[in-house]
Parts: sequence; structure tokens; C-alpha cells
Amino acid sequence: MNAVLPFEEASKICLKWMQTLTPQSDENGCMLGVLICTDGTVLKAFSGLHKQLLEKPDYVPPCFEKAMFEKNSSNWDALLDTYRFHCIDHKVRSLRELFPEAPSGTGDCCAVRLLCHCFELGKKPLSMAEFFWGNTPYKRGSFHNPCDSRCKPLLKHILGLDIVYTDKDIVVVNKPHGLLAIEGKTEKDCIASRVRELYSWSIAQPCVHRLDQATGGLMVLGLSKLAHDRLSLDFENRHVKKTYTALIDGKLLEERGTVSMKIRPDIDNRPYQIVSEDGKDSVTDFERVRIEKYDGRFVSRVLFRPLTGRTHQIRVHSAYGLNMPVVNDNLYGKGGPRLCLCASALEFEHPVTGARMSFEIEPEF
Repeated sequence: MNAVLPFEEASKICLKWMQTLTPQSDENGCMLGVLICTDGTVLKAFSGLHKQLLEKPDYVPPCFEKAMFEKNSSNWDALLDTYRFHCIDHKVRSLRELFPEAPSGTGDCCAVRLLCHCFELGKKPLSMAEFFWGNTPYKRGSFHNPCDSRCKPLLKHILGLDIVYTDKDIVVVNKPHGLLAIEGKTEKDCIASRVRELYSWSIAQPCVHRLDQATGGLMVLGLSKLAHDRLSLDFENRHVKKTYTALIDGKLLEERGTVSMKIRPDIDNRPYQIVSEDGKDSVTDFERVRIEKYDGRFVSRVLFRPLTGRTHQIRVHSAYGLNMPVVNDNLYGKGGPRLCLCASALEFEHPVTGARMSFEIEPEF
């Protein structure tokens, strides 16, 4: 997976650390890691065993009590309750709660140990880096991001964010459906508040665009004022490319096309949007991927590429432009357990470096 914290500062400490290690420091190979906290505290960790030891002085402890681990070491099912993780929201959760189908060894990686110990101490993370030392299986001294198989499923719960990419200026997250993008009138938990909690240097309002609460998928946020302002301008000038994947009710006969209509809020029935001549222009290109079965009925999997950014634009265009609402849409369709709409691809210019950034995720439906 990609890094979840900026890398540069911690990597400098890692490079100095490497100079103190001999080629035989760990014959079998071991991942080592450093996390710098915002107050300057430096934490060190190793993954798994270090010279056959579960824990060592000057390294953060594993995410379990040694006695309990040794008691249950031959029973992986019992270890699901033995591993305990301190999360950013100050709650402690078991491996069974976070990742019940976890493969053996989950919870032993550097990144998980470092972050959980940081939160256990009541500190905030600033920078993190991991490197391999030993003879196998990687190049000695090579840097690595947290692994996909064991770290990724855990870290999104420990951090409260599914982080797709980050550096000191921006963060790209996969927003879960049901979570607000920004604070509501009564609900304060949202993507913006979670980003501020994890990235202590974030500006007060890092959001540069929004997703409906019911919609999941990719969002980019600006951590610095410069990044926020430039990204906001790019969204306003339509320089950002967005693609949504949706399931819509019925068999869509057209392979591709464009929906264009004027829409506005229904002032007597917010947040509902209506088609109206006194509304604002809205345009969306669409492309049918395939027709498939969902819950015993035929639906169409469609890619929507909005050229404007009106509230509920894709949901309205699907329901009234294509006459096929998004599956489980509780406003414009029949409703259901979750809206089958996901912001699945995002492409933009990095607001500081100018590099073209492109991200894509697989929807959960």
C-alpha cells in the first residue's frame, strides 16, 4: 500500500540508524521502522521477531501481552483476541473486531506497532519510514511502505481513514459510504475532522470538494493553504477528472452518451434536487460497462463522468435523464441497504509539484 504519513523526516533517522548496523545484525532479515511524533519523540520498531525475541529494550512493544501470546501462540483463532490495537479515536480494538479473517502474522508489522504505541502514549504522528535489514528476501537498506496483506486492512481502522496517498501537502482518501465529507449541523465526525486529527499540520478546512454522505470513494484534500487554494481553483475550472461507478436499475441499452439538464434544490424538500428551467446547467457523460444481476434483478454497471459539479448530479441524471435510478437510492429510487455509487477514479495536477496524479479504486459492489 502507499505511505500513510510523510516519509522524508523519518527516513533521515533510518539512514543514520543503518550506519550503526552490521550486515549480520539480523541474518534472516527483518523490517525496521521509525515514527517521529509531533512533540519530537522518536519511536523505533521491528516486525515479527528480532533475533528470535518478541520484544527488546528501546523498541516499541508488540500489540499483545507477551504471556497471553505465548499461551495462545499455537492457536491463531485465540490470538485474534490476544492482539489489541490502540486507535486514533482512543479506543482499543481486537484483531477479531477489525480483521477477523486476518492471515497469521497480522498485527506484527512495524507500521501497526509504531502507530498503536504512538496513540497509546497520547501522542500524534508526524513522519514514518520502514526499511529492511538482513540477507533475505529484500535488498538490505531498501525502504518499504506498509504491506497490503496485513497492514492495509488494519490501518484504515487504526487511523480512522482509508489512505490512498499522502504527502505533506495533500491526502487522497477512500471515503466510506455513510460518513460525511464535512461537518453537519449536528454530526461532527467526518472526513475533514478525521484528516485534521491525523495530520496535525492540516489547515482548518482541508476539503476542496465533497461526496454525498451516502456515496463512497475517492476524495483529495489540501493539507496546506497553498495546496487547498490551488486544488479548489482546479475543481472550479474543471481541470480535475472524476469518474464514478454505479449500478443502475434496469438494462441500459445505450453504450454511451451524455445527460444534460437544469437542476436546482427543492426548497420545500431539502436535500432533494429537481429538474427545473430555473435551475443550473448540469452535464454528465456516461458509459455502460455491462449488464449484470443484483439481488435477483437486472442492473447496469455504468461509468459516469460529470463535467459539472451539482449536488446529487449523478443520482438525478440517472433517475431522470436515463430513467433508471442508482440502485438503493433512497431519494430518487426504491432505497436499500447502501447506495451503489462510488467515486472510483480521480485525476488531477499536484498543487505543489505539478505532477499529474491519477488514482483508481474498485467499488465494493
